[in-house]
Amino acid sequence: MKKFVVATILSFLTFSGSIAFAQPETLKGTWISAEQDLIEILYTGRDSNFNYLSNKLLNEDRFHLFIFSDTLSFQHIYTSSFTQFKTEYTDRYDLKVVSVNDSILVVRPVSDFSKTYFQNRSVITLKKKKYISDKTIVFEKLIYHSKMSGPTAALQIDSSKNLYMNYVNTCWGGKNGLASGNYSAVLDDDTYKELIHQLQTCNLRTLRFGDIKGADSPVITLIVYFNGRRKYLKSIAPPRISDELVTFIIWRLRSYEKLKPTLDKKQIE
Repeated sequence: MKKFVVATILSFLTFSGSIAFAQPETLKGTWISAEQDLIEILYTGRDSNFNYLSNKLLNEDRFHLFIFSDTLSFQHIYTSSFTQFKTEYTDRYDLKVVSVNDSILVVRPVSDFSKTYFQNRSVITLKKKKYISDKTIVFEKLIYHSKMSGPTAALQIDSSKNLYMNYVNTCWGGKNGLASGNYSAVLDDDTYKELIHQLQTCNLRTLRFGDIKGADSPVITLIVYFNGRRKYLKSIAPPRISDELVTFIIWRLRSYEKLKPTLDKKQIE
């Protein structure tokens, strides 16, 4: 089986005016449509199910991926207690590649599961994330909230690179992280440029968060002011399309190394 998968990958068809042979590396990465459909190709075969599909209804799931000639076969592979877990079942979300190049991927849903998943649309046109950059976005201010039973954070950044954060460490004795309090910093140029890049490549103008309920995950709120408008987003499970932006906020901004305690007390929206 593995030999067959490898062989089919190496002979995968890609688009260059007409369909011709090329390396499958062209397909790897994150592809996004104008309607917020997403195809993310990271691995192939049975060893990993960390490839993602998401549709314009914000349904999202991860899959095994097999490539058969000109078809991407995203699969759920599972067993059932009805057969004492001896029989394997496969739900196939098959997408026929109509065309692909470095920046554009066009696919046609061809299996029942994929047709239903993509609302019986005849073709889906997606653009590689690294080529999606809306340079017309003029950043004004970003506000981030993360609330849960554990640590909570409220963070604000403005176009002058000023970062302000209120942090509440609810761990016993304030251990395991930053102490509770107010913090401020001025972002260095590289970090600020990366923030702008993340905002310009996340489909900010049309970005939506799903209304997903849950008790154990933190509630993430993003409020972005840009071009004279306000964008409000809130969910316990932000969509995959926003994953890099949210990760950047959590690991680069909320944990910014130049944050210093401040006596200033600001009301964050």
